[in-house]
Amino acid sequence: MEKQQRSRCSYLPCCSYLLLVLSLLSLLTVQAVAQSLSKGKGDLRVMTYNVNEGTDYKEVQAAKTVTDFLIAVGQTITQVRATDPTTRMKYVAKQIIAANADLVSLQELDQWSTGPYDPVGNKCGAVSVEYDMLPTLMSELTSQGAHYTIAKEAQNWAVEAPGWILPQTFLCVQVVDEIAILARTDLPGKLQWNNAQGSWFDTVLTFPSVVGPIPFERGWISIDATFNGREFRFIGTHLESEDADIRKAQGEEILLGPANTSLPVIVAMDSNSPAFPLPQGATYLDFMSAGFRDIWAETMPADPGLTCCQAQLDNNVESQLYERIDLLLTFGNVEGQRAVLFGADQASKTPSGLWPSDHASVAAQVVILKH
Repeated sequence: MEKQQRSRCSYLPCCSYLLLVLSLLSLLTVQAVAQSLSKGKGDLRVMTYNVNEGTDYKEVQAAKTVTDFLIAVGQTITQVRATDPTTRMKYVAKQIIAANADLVSLQELDQWSTGPYDPVGNKCGAVSVEYDMLPTLMSELTSQGAHYTIAKEAQNWAVEAPGWILPQTFLCVQVVDEIAILARTDLPGKLQWNNAQGSWFDTVLTFPSVVGPIPFERGWISIDATFNGREFRFIGTHLESEDADIRKAQGEEILLGPANTSLPVIVAMDSNSPAFPLPQGATYLDFMSAGFRDIWAETMPADPGLTCCQAQLDNNVESQLYERIDLLLTFGNVEGQRAVLFGADQASKTPSGLWPSDHASVAAQVVILKH
């Protein structure tokens, strides 16, 4: 899927013992955060990071009337503004730099725009961009001395909806959701890539809103990379969060599509399918059954590696991470040597106390083995 022109659509989609065990495991996670990736037989570093679009659309999903929907859209953009995406991208950049990642799979890179809405004529006027996370992040990486380029970028979905911020502000809200792969540019002769490609999934969620059905497209992207002369495929994606059957079908499309190659494969994704706690998600188990290996599980078996999720507004004081859904999976001649979480400790917060994202990122040290 080559990068689509950003389009405008019609509407916005939408046990006490166990607690003790989880608390102890969480302490192990904090210890892991404080450590850094070290060099082993190889020094390829890969990362996956859902940077948080700024809302969970809970109010939109709960809307039962058109008026509810209008108010929910107003609440949605208010939530996004409260999460301060511009500042958060600065601190996301810090985590990427701290990991020294060579390839980064990014999810929920949203562009949010607003404009006037005429409730009498039911018409939206021209919108202006308020936040554009990917270019903001790229600018922050550069200003902090890092050297990255966008190796592949693709749109998931784009929608526009009227909203109402009580008591009297009507507006139109447009959101474009993207995924991307970033690659280091300061490793001449060491890291190269080509064959950037991608596609929307055939199976997608259609959100049944009070204003009509809304397709919620998602997709995957990949590049074929060479590191120290050894070739592999790097795949990024963000699987469906709301429907397990659709998520499972999308995972199968990855397995039968870009992951079906003779090259060693690294899949870096927000899977929305838990590897922890039990029971593990069906989509995660599908990848395991297909012969994929989970770098975190292999290198950090005593640590739950919790990656999701902080509060909707990223403003919770103590971490609320409770599951591991952000994954680095490998197939073929790839050896995971170490994995670390970033953006999960108190030191990673913005000056106003926001987490960089509602997800922690996962980075890993890997080596591409000789064929």
